[in-house]
Amino acid sequence: MQNRNFTVVALASLFIVGGCSGAGDTTTGPGTFLGTPLAQPAPHPAQPQPTPSTAPIANWTGDATVVSVAAGSTPACGWGVTPGETRSGVEWRIDVTGDSVSLDEDLPNWPTDDNPFSGHLDGAQFTASDPGLSNYADYVCQFSGGTLTGHFTSDSTFVAVETLVWGVPGKETTVVRHWNGSRL
Repeated sequence: MQNRNFTVVALASLFIVGGCSGAGDTTTGPGTFLGTPLAQPAPHPAQPQPTPSTAPIANWTGDATVVSVAAGSTPACGWGVTPGETRSGVEWRIDVTGDSVSLDEDLPNWPTDDNPFSGHLDGAQFTASDPGLSNYADYVCQFSGGTLTGHFTSDSTFVAVETLVWGVPGKETTVVRHWNGSRL
């Protein structure tokens, strides 16, 4: 008798489970509910489509060596702030229009931590500056500006000296780097 009760309970359980998981189901998924849902699912918002980058494209590459650091009470930040430190393969965007030149250093860090120099070209000689932000003292990395002077050679290279300054007058740190660059 006990064996018969077990068989009935087991068969009833299979019938209930089998009925719930697809009786009358015309879809391929198990347990699909064919009734009317209580609420319609919220529509998915349209995914933003990627837009082409407006970042400048590198047309030069350069290698730097830190020549000197005149340390003040405001520390320099970023790469290239220790004498003798080097960095290779830095991406640049250099454009010349008439006697104007723009030299944007370290493009992968555009638009916040690159160095966008602009200035004057006299023959092959250039002098350019990055004025920094007018409110630079409000930031932890108090980069207050820099200059870049150098020349282009006939074999599509450039040689330059970069002077960068961090901090307010009287407390600034000045870093000088030597650059050798070549056209891509």
